[in-house]
Amino acid sequence: MTSSGDSITLYDVQNVSKKTVIMKIPPIKMGDVVIENYPMMISSSLSDYVCDRIDGAFGYDLVVRGLSFKFDTKDSLMIVTDRKGFFSKEERRQPTLKYKWYHKSRPHVWVQFPFHRIKILFDSGAIGGGFDLREDIMQIWADSDPELRQKMDEHTVRKDTTVFSSVGFWGRPTDTVPYRVFHCPEVEMGGITFTDVWVSTDNRTGKVGSSILEHNSLILDGCKRRLVLLPHDGKRVQHVGNEDTIGVKTLLADKSDTLGVLKVVVRKDGEAYKKGIRSGDYVESVNGVTITDYCTYLNIISAVTKVKHRVFRSPEGTRKEVEW
Repeated sequence: MTSSGDSITLYDVQNVSKKTVIMKIPPIKMGDVVIENYPMMISSSLSDYVCDRIDGAFGYDLVVRGLSFKFDTKDSLMIVTDRKGFFSKEERRQPTLKYKWYHKSRPHVWVQFPFHRIKILFDSGAIGGGFDLREDIMQIWADSDPELRQKMDEHTVRKDTTVFSSVGFWGRPTDTVPYRVFHCPEVEMGGITFTDVWVSTDNRTGKVGSSILEHNSLILDGCKRRLVLLPHDGKRVQHVGNEDTIGVKTLLADKSDTLGVLKVVVRKDGEAYKKGIRSGDYVESVNGVTITDYCTYLNIISAVTKVKHRVFRSPEGTRKEVEW
């Protein structure tokens, strides 16, 4: 790769900016599709978080240029094509969402929540994520419409201000933000009804994450500008039940922090808070393994499904041993 001489300024979810050089790369081959002159941005900003699980990512600009993708999560297969109508037979009579492009290459779709119909970002890169809403937008709506505020309050099951705002890739939060959790009996998206859905607002971007791909394959039709969902079991009603009862987030400590590498942010009403864990505590070990970096922690909690023995330490040095 060689430098193109151009650069671009990127912003993370904390609105922190970073200038990145655009590289020239040889042609890329994906199956039988060859992509030439694709601008590549090289950055190590994600390395602390992805732990070699992801080497890179292609943007939706490939779809803007007319490519279509099928993500077959049932058979672990991806199909890429530049042919119009290639997926027409599969798409027929399946749940479909037309999307709109925002900021040139960000597809937004309509999602019907119990209190409002909202256009939000479809972000397949939000690994494991479900439906997220923005607290600032929710508050603006609530202040302008008393009836809507009442509907939102009817579905609000938790409120808190102790949760840090969303972690950015090169900027991390230093303050707290208003936060709430909605419990929605039903959420409708493109003909699919998701039941028992818990939706949080501790994110500065409203989006639909990749968790819908657990039970649905997806066709991203770049020619017709639409998303087509292919339910694995053929059913249009799908149970989610994604309540988070632990109520704890992990954040990387500053590199200059000598007390530990991983800190937690705890919600007041969650299981972690009830067990005595507090925001600012450090993760010392999990199942007897000392946590020396985020990837060690991630690998342990991903591999072990049984109850985990965890040791935390407060900034003052108090050790706290818990199990969950």
